[in-house]
Amino acid sequence: MVQLKTNRKITVEQYEQLDEDMAGLCTACGFEQFGCEPDAEKYSCESCGEKAVYGPHWWLMTGKVE
Repeated sequence: MVQLKTNRKITVEQYEQLDEDMAGLCTACGFEQFGCEPDAEKYSCESCGEKAVYGPHWWLMTGKVE
């Protein structure tokens, strides 16, 4: 099992791009996954298979946008 990088943060620019693209970001492998809800939480990653894809609003709500 891949260890989730929950201490990971994203920039404001990354947040805006994810929001514009309707994409989420995998905390396990960093894969940008399209077609995610803005508040996606624990979606399965198309790249690594982990339930670790989170939408841009999740990143913002949890204080992980710097």
